[in-house]
Amino acid sequence: MAAYVAAGGDEQVQRVTTAVNRVGRQLDRWYATQLAGVGLTADEWAVLTRLARAGGETLTPSQLAEQTSVAPSSMTHRLDKLVDKGLVSRGPDPDSRARVLVTLSREGWESFREAMHALDRVERDVLAVLDSAQRDQLAALLDLVIGGIDDLVEPATLPR
Repeated sequence: MAAYVAAGGDEQVQRVTTAVNRVGRQLDRWYATQLAGVGLTADEWAVLTRLARAGGETLTPSQLAEQTSVAPSSMTHRLDKLVDKGLVSRGPDPDSRARVLVTLSREGWESFREAMHALDRVERDVLAVLDSAQRDQLAALLDLVIGGIDDLVEPATLPR
């Protein structure tokens, strides 16, 4: 931090951005550990989450690739693994046989719920150091920061 300030950087800004980055990295590690405990990777979790959010509706591999910010070829590989695990199913679109549709299987929903409970425990543990009012305040402040980022950067260029 001293080098940053010596170079003319704002110490307060650096402290905040460093803290936010550290929280993100630590959460990623904790999530990966919890997901591994239920037999999933973070990449697989991203796909299951998008399909679960679709509420039982089907999505195309292209939609999933866009929503998870990966190349379509990478999504195909992820879907192959999830199909092999029995967590998703792929099939032709009845309206366009050239198009493939993906949906969560019953086992996929069960894995999603199991992982969600494991991740929820981590999130509760992380936020246990804050009382309810502090959690609300932190959420509001982070929403402001996210809104500021959205105003500065084209939404299509932001990772999801």
